[in-house]
Amino acid sequence: MENKPQEDLNEFLDRNIPDNLYHYTNFSGLQGIMADSEIWLSNMYFLNDRSEFELGIEYVIKQLQSYKDGFSILRPTKHFIFALEKAIEFIQEKEPPYIMSLTENNDLLSQWRGYTQNGVGVNIGFDKSFFANNSLHVFRCIYDSEKQKALINYIITESIFMFVGISNSQGIFENSNDIELSKFDEAITIAGQYFIDRTVLACSLIKSSSFQEESEWRLLYFKKNLDINFLNKGNYFKPYVKFKINDLDKSINEIYIGPNPERELCNLSMKMLLKKYGVDVNKIRFSSIPYRN
Repeated sequence: MENKPQEDLNEFLDRNIPDNLYHYTNFSGLQGIMADSEIWLSNMYFLNDRSEFELGIEYVIKQLQSYKDGFSILRPTKHFIFALEKAIEFIQEKEPPYIMSLTENNDLLSQWRGYTQNGVGVNIGFDKSFFANNSLHVFRCIYDSEKQKALINYIITESIFMFVGISNSQGIFENSNDIELSKFDEAITIAGQYFIDRTVLACSLIKSSSFQEESEWRLLYFKKNLDINFLNKGNYFKPYVKFKINDLDKSINEIYIGPNPERELCNLSMKMLLKKYGVDVNKIRFSSIPYRN
């Protein structure tokens, strides 16, 4: 899967993007976006909590086990399920998508606390046309456990149907008990790749319901052969990629200044910064949350 959504999953994925999606960051993050006209996308495995991705993997493993039991009388199908279990190891070791976290909420205290310096920072409202114009794919995170399981179940079921369909077209599924399992390698490869691509997408969007307040959307970037950069985080290096913004003023609708003890000075300096980089200063807004030290 190279930088494109999976249309067959649209019934599970909410892609009706709001007019604005917001990215909370500190002043250094804003300055970098302005000065270099670019956004940074982080390696999925280096988020604050990698267990987010593992939650989806757990669902996949459990569902594969139930399918394996259910299809025990079908030799080639059971063989395919075993192959999908092996594919889980590949998924966990392969390069994950690079992401940028966004939210529908333009003034959320937990976001100010989590992504700025005690509220001293900004959130940047990106116009939804920015994503479409740059072929960037944004998906709402999935918090409902039943919807998460339904999505995983759909992916596995469709993978099995694909495997059976390909095997049938090759004339090897009928009387399969007498056919060498190696004859199914081509069907396993094609259907297995379908499974891998869609499982990575699903697991990138599955989050615990305890974080539902965040209303998070994720910009997912799957392009291959990326130019990887590294940020020194003290105990490790955080991999990230850069994405160029062609028109800052057109791409950004609003910039909210967070709870700040120096509100007037911040506003003045923010106007100077935006003027320097050609962004309309009338896009500045203020958080309604009071600053607390």
